Amino acid sequence: MKGKLKLLSGKRIESPLNQKTRPTSSKVREALINILGNELKEASWLDLCSGSGAMACEALQKGVKRVLAIERQREAAKICKKNLINVSNAIDHSIHIEVICNELISFLKKGPKNKKIEFIKACSSTEEKFDFVFLDPPYESELYELSQELLLSKKWIKESSTLICECSSKSMPRIHNGWKLNKEKYYGNTSLLFLIPNQALNCFDDTDSMH
Repeated sequence: MKGKLKLLSGKRIESPLNQKTRPTSSKVREALINILGNELKEASWLDLCSGSGAMACEALQKGVKRVLAIERQREAAKICKKNLINVSNAIDHSIHIEVICNELISFLKKGPKNKKIEFIKACSSTEEKFDFVFLDPPYESELYELSQELLLSKKWIKESSTLICECSSKSMPRIHNGWKLNKEKYYGNTSLLFLIPNQALNCFDDTDSMH
């Protein structure tokens, strides 16, 4: 069984009809896209716990050129891939889409040089890192903090990257000391935290800072 979701453009995509995925509401998607705006053009997007891929689809429509989505449930991952391909068919510039069905933490531990990632085989080392990371795990999970740590320690991100956490307004995740809260936005029961790397810790090597 599948449901339908509507993107901000009006395009319809599929959504898994089960209690295990919680699609990001259109209000939150719209707010996020408005906040990021033109920064999405030509950017790379890492979607963690991607579900139907609705947020990644919105990012693609706003000019993101590369999406890697991670989803542990096979059915949701299939729908995510179908949705991303469907959206990309209407886009005229070249993009790269990849959906990997995997448990999040074990995947992040392997780092961006993971052989499973097709894209990496054909790109330079600067391109294997991501400009934006969207993290939307089950609200009460411990994945928030573990992911924050691994994104830094395994070098998934650049100095200029932004990590966006969708979380419950009632139970905000702890922010790992490698990150700084840039801004937070509340939308009823849902909040978005915009985190940027804590430059004081200097966990980037010199080559990163040139990009």
